[in-house]
Amino acid sequence: MSKKKKRQHYVWRRYLRSWSNSKDLIPSLIKFEKKIATTNLMNVAQEKFYYSLQEFSKEEEIALKGIISNLSNQDTEVIFQEYYELFTSYSKLKRAIKNNEIPESKLVEIEDKLDLMKSNLMEDFHSDFESFGEKLMQIKTVEDLKFLDDDESELKTIIFLCFQYVRTKRMQNIFTQKFQGHYKILPKYFHILSFVLATGMANGFRNYKKTKFVFIENISSTDFITSDQPIINLKEDERDEKGNVISLEFFYPLNPTIALKVHYNDGNKYGHLKIKEKEVKMFNNIIFKKSEDFIFAKNSKQLEEYKNCL
Repeated sequence: MSKKKKRQHYVWRRYLRSWSNSKDLIPSLIKFEKKIATTNLMNVAQEKFYYSLQEFSKEEEIALKGIISNLSNQDTEVIFQEYYELFTSYSKLKRAIKNNEIPESKLVEIEDKLDLMKSNLMEDFHSDFESFGEKLMQIKTVEDLKFLDDDESELKTIIFLCFQYVRTKRMQNIFTQKFQGHYKILPKYFHILSFVLATGMANGFRNYKKTKFVFIENISSTDFITSDQPIINLKEDERDEKGNVISLEFFYPLNPTIALKVHYNDGNKYGHLKIKEKEVKMFNNIIFKKSEDFIFAKNSKQLEEYKNCL
């Protein structure tokens, strides 16, 4: 890590290029401004230092460790503990500096490295996980999904999908609203817990139930749109008596003509659906509904109907 990464995207830019032109310009409906603009990919679905590491008190770290422990099982406890140690290391070192536990001769060097750690560490991990989705971006036919026959490729793809689902601004806002004022679960825990939740979801997909991948081919003249919540759970509204989501069925538009649906297996690992305008619009309406600040399309004209719904 040699340079601070200021603009940190919560939607993968490589993914959004499927809707942009050769100059990385993408038609965007900016919901909070109620306007349509053609914007550079660097300027959408991003926030300065979005993944910056937080400082915690000792008590907050103990509480966070307990939350992570409660979310762990035999499969995940080691990796969850590693997440905890890694992403609280910045806070521990900052506290050591404040308590004069670091030799003065080392302070300048350590503080420079800490500044980079704060801004870049978690962002770098997300970049690594994004690379797991590269093969998905290249699929054009259902046969192209067969790379998932390889166990390692399947695992990396599931991890990629779960992280792209959880990492977004919408998910952060939902988390913050749910736990605002909570005595134990603090909003500033979100980014660390997003790693825990995404990994737990991937573990559930991979180890407890077989996964089905459905190639969805859009044969209509209406494009798929996408948003700053590019992966949606089609079963998000199905909840138990405590309000917890009870199942997962991911829908992920890969480009204007191809989408992927991922859910628990019904006996076949792969499926192929060809859908017409009615179904495309149904999925697009869900994408619009579940978006936070941005809707993206291949052309500005398609965004007009969604602007009228704001």
